[in-house]
Amino acid sequence: MNKYMKMLVATSVSAGLLLGGVSVSYAADKSTHTNKKAEQKPYYSYKGTFNHKNNNALKDKYFYQGLAADNFKYEGLKVGQSTKADMDKVLGKNVKSIGTEAGIAYYEKNDVILGFDKNQKLVDLVLKIDKIKDNKKDIQKHANKEAFYDTDTTQVSFFPNEVVTISAKDRVVVK
Repeated sequence: MNKYMKMLVATSVSAGLLLGGVSVSYAADKSTHTNKKAEQKPYYSYKGTFNHKNNNALKDKYFYQGLAADNFKYEGLKVGQSTKADMDKVLGKNVKSIGTEAGIAYYEKNDVILGFDKNQKLVDLVLKIDKIKDNKKDIQKHANKEAFYDTDTTQVSFFPNEVVTISAKDRVVVK
């Protein structure tokens, strides 16, 4: 458990330092889009136990597109938006508290770790993948070569044979 929390803290701090000075802007002429339908942002929603041998999510290109588009939900919970009350409602009260690290309270259910900040906002989501068949091959096939996505509000890291981490960019680490 400590291993994954330390991985989250290290990944978030490192990514913030590496990418903190980088900004990309996109300006589009809105008049050219007036007659076109608004494009739907890719999304992916997963319900149920994630870490099992026959889970095909890691084989699904839409899983990666949803993560890269900052539009992934697990059991209806979205990093940076959902609260602990949302988790209690969706996952029930029998979620196991596994500790606090750097001011983030962590809970676990079905090999998924959820981290909440002092404001009870979901700031970390860790999907364990060690039981999923061919997870390393699937991640290498679909994720970018850095195995890291820097989205508008989250940072996603892939650790083959271990976990996929999704962290809110605005998470505050207390030392």
